[in-house]
Amino acid sequence: MVMSIGGPASKPPERDSGSKHRPKSIALFIAFALVSLLTIICLVGCGSLNLQLKDPSKKPGREIGESQKISIDDLLYMESVTEQAVSPDGASVAWVKAGYVEGKESPLFALSVTNADDISTKQLAGSQFMSISGLKWSPRGTAIAFIGVTTASGVQVWSVTPESGAMKQLTNVPGGVNDFGWAGTEAILYITTDGNAEKASSKEDDTIRVTQYCETPVRLFRLELSNGRTERLTKNDDNTLALSVSPDGKHVFLCRTKAASSKSQYYQDIPFRYFIYEIDRREEKQIFSGIKAVENWAWSPDSKTLFATEAFTEDKFIFAYVDHLWTYDALSGDEKNMDLGWERGLTQMSKVSPTDKGFLAILEDGCHPKLARYVKNENGYERRIMEADHQGNIFSIETTPDGKTVFYQHSTASKPTQWYVASVDGDSIKGPKPYTDLNPQYKGKAFPGAEAITWEGALGEAVEGMLYYPADYDPEKKYPLMLNLHGGPLDCIRDRWTLLGWMMPYHIITQKGAFVLDPNYHGSYGYGLKFSRSIRAGKMYEYPIEDIEKAVARLVELGLVDENRLGTMGWSQGSILSNALIAHDQRFKVASCGAGGAEWVSYWGKSYVGYSLCEYYLGASPIENPDLYKNPEKAPFYDAKKVVTPVIMFIGSEDINVPPSQVWITYRGIQKYGSAPVELYVFPGEPHVLQKLSHQRRKMIEEQKWFDKYFF
Repeated sequence: MVMSIGGPASKPPERDSGSKHRPKSIALFIAFALVSLLTIICLVGCGSLNLQLKDPSKKPGREIGESQKISIDDLLYMESVTEQAVSPDGASVAWVKAGYVEGKESPLFALSVTNADDISTKQLAGSQFMSISGLKWSPRGTAIAFIGVTTASGVQVWSVTPESGAMKQLTNVPGGVNDFGWAGTEAILYITTDGNAEKASSKEDDTIRVTQYCETPVRLFRLELSNGRTERLTKNDDNTLALSVSPDGKHVFLCRTKAASSKSQYYQDIPFRYFIYEIDRREEKQIFSGIKAVENWAWSPDSKTLFATEAFTEDKFIFAYVDHLWTYDALSGDEKNMDLGWERGLTQMSKVSPTDKGFLAILEDGCHPKLARYVKNENGYERRIMEADHQGNIFSIETTPDGKTVFYQHSTASKPTQWYVASVDGDSIKGPKPYTDLNPQYKGKAFPGAEAITWEGALGEAVEGMLYYPADYDPEKKYPLMLNLHGGPLDCIRDRWTLLGWMMPYHIITQKGAFVLDPNYHGSYGYGLKFSRSIRAGKMYEYPIEDIEKAVARLVELGLVDENRLGTMGWSQGSILSNALIAHDQRFKVASCGAGGAEWVSYWGKSYVGYSLCEYYLGASPIENPDLYKNPEKAPFYDAKKVVTPVIMFIGSEDINVPPSQVWITYRGIQKYGSAPVELYVFPGEPHVLQKLSHQRRKMIEEQKWFDKYFF
């Protein structure tokens, strides 16, 4: 999971959510993480959730040979595209590939450019960079700039010429560059820490000071590329988190906060603020003052309109929300909350892709989000759901300024990810062609059958999830069932190939002859604000556990699953729910709990979201209601003596999302009072989502050994 309370923070080369090495689009209050799973939702009107249930199809599988099986190494060495950027003329797309290789603890990054017509690809940058991010083409398309991380220079802006491959370091800022953008063809704007805080100790002193507010400002600078002249543009005394320059180079969108870091959600009482800076006048004005948090943004090709996605919530804290879309008119200064005609909103963390006539957007719809085209007219924008071969399984998209060509990511739970280029003909996507050839290790491999199913869960509402089939599935037999619970809680499992194979190895488990179920329980994203808010104020366990138990009961009733052979696993919130399941349901034969425990006082005190998250989901702090934090229904740690399930646990020693103390306490309770084997693995130096290849491997190996011993 990436998380707030539990959730993947990054995808395999997805970096830890607290990384300083990548400029972040501002879901800054959310470290929640992400992957995919199961549901069937009826597409009616604005996409409301209808109680239309869909049972498994029971499609038979087939036996697979040893050479066809996916291995641990296949998942660990998985390649992914972390971002892409389309050239101004639409003729080319630049993209970053990342992945682990044998002998390296961190992923390697490579920058390539592909011609949209003939799909010819050239690699421009590679192993010299520890990370490559923030791709931005120059206004004339003659260069690609990016933030590159090297041992020698740190975090700086670099450029490369696609024609010659010539590389150049553009900045040499002592503190590194946080974000940047082109300002015309001969200048860039960037943000960095300005000023030197007094040193209270020597370099050898590793003391940590806990502080809530920014002590040294992060400001906006302009760099003339021809002569190296640098000018400071702003005198703000707060922390500038990100910027976006309009295509004409006249306006800059800025996100700022007085918090010491982007993790101001620890208290959630330090707001984000948004500004438009006019470069020629050297003036700024605040915009979107009524919005708590903007997740992402994009300028229209003509620089007249800024599109910004709002994490909209009805609550004090930003944990359950839907993505609304706002527009800002750069000429008039008008701000509008746009009616998308879709109550579930935009897909979480996504941004729209503007064209000269409107924009493309991916709309939330559970396991199968919908690609839509919005066309501008005299009344605003008209929504049109697009026809496409890959509709429902498109998860990221960029378009050319004229809107005639699209570049997108496509996969299913049974089909590994590739990136495609296609033409747009009215409301249709036509002629998709892959322009990547990721993960050659998957050629000749067999993939598990998978489908979205729906059942009646808590509150009598439909709950969706992804069901992965045993490789040799025979409808006449019953099979073990492993629950694979996502983090968040605000996350959504899609019908999508997971990029976190070490965390969610459903491929390995189905090969061994078990079903895997990944439910989008109450509190998940993708089904509207009411559904995601439903578990606040004390329902964080009650409704999700009911959803999960009813799913298991339905699969047992249908004759797919042997209820005497159940297991559960999860990371972050998935681990928190798994700990609750084994504390009150003795049927589970095995559990794997990563980065999540079963008591809340340590979480409230040590997690960076502890104060606000506990108040939101549990309903009060341990000072206000200490009995709440001792109630086994809210803190399953106190039911440790009921645990009879063999459980293996994992935690990173530097996890600030779920503090190691919560996991240690849970481990100790089961060890001393439970009646089942328990083991804990602590990975030194690791954040919430494991980054080192050796640690990811150890997690998978020990977990599968545990499953082989107690489950299979």
